[in-house]
Amino acid sequence: MKPKIPLREIKRKAIHVLFGIVFLLLIAITGTRTSLEIIFACLVIGVIVSFLIKKGFSFGFIGKIVEKVERENEKNFPGKAAVYFFASAIILLGIFPNEPTLVLACLSVQIFADASAAIIGMTFGKHKLYKKKTWEGSTACLIVATICLAFFYPLPTAIIGAIVATLVEVLPLDDNLWVPIITAATLKALI
Repeated sequence: MKPKIPLREIKRKAIHVLFGIVFLLLIAITGTRTSLEIIFACLVIGVIVSFLIKKGFSFGFIGKIVEKVERENEKNFPGKAAVYFFASAIILLGIFPNEPTLVLACLSVQIFADASAAIIGMTFGKHKLYKKKTWEGSTACLIVATICLAFFYPLPTAIIGAIVATLVEVLPLDDNLWVPIITAATLKALI
């Protein structure tokens, strides 16, 4: 029987989804311009906090969260996943300031499809696809990405965007940065 998903990863993905939902609500409520400014300020603060944590400073509650959810390969860059996600949101908001639907759709894919891929892949994944990626996790990513995009675009467009997002998720790129950006470029080419 496959071992259960590590509690650390469940916490990591829960925080990932929670912050992602906050980003989506922020963009939906305040618009692209204001959310760009707020997320940029958060990115600057996040990079400073990451640097200081790496230098040994403690940040109480925030430091404990980072410590509890950080993967071993990210110890040299505390909060790397969050920093890259903030950066991708800023890039999308900067490039597409008049297209909140596109921004919301692509960030939704990263938030929900990535979490689904990790949880399903770690829990049920038996068939390796690439390194730690499994067919089961990638299938979950594809299904959830399609659902996310279908809220915003016609189904054929959503399917193509989801296929691209899933392929990027499998590649040895940082998905927190590249999935939203490449998905946005694909959708922009299609619509």
